[in-house]
Amino acid sequence: MLYLEFAEIQALERKPMYMRDWIAKLDDFLRVSGREVLTHKGLVSHAEALAKAQAEYERYRQIRLDTPTPVEGHFADSVKSLETKAKALDKSRPRRKRLKKF
Repeated sequence: MLYLEFAEIQALERKPMYMRDWIAKLDDFLRVSGREVLTHKGLVSHAEALAKAQAEYERYRQIRLDTPTPVEGHFADSVKSLETKAKALDKSRPRRKRLKKF
């Protein structure tokens, strides 16, 4: 958040900032906040990162498919309500005796 405020101040003051300036400033913000600044290309390959992202997205997609939408939830509630009312109505009606067929 503070980084964005800094960027806004720079823009309001019309101070030119080049990419190397932004990189240096971001590194400074990370160090001040106690974060580690990455100085190498990392330990995860591009293929591993893509596989992880795809697996996480698939997990998210499955959760979304299993979760009913608000419309589906309201429909299910309405069906339950109607079933309850139908059962109550059925219980309140007197039963007719069936005649035996010969």
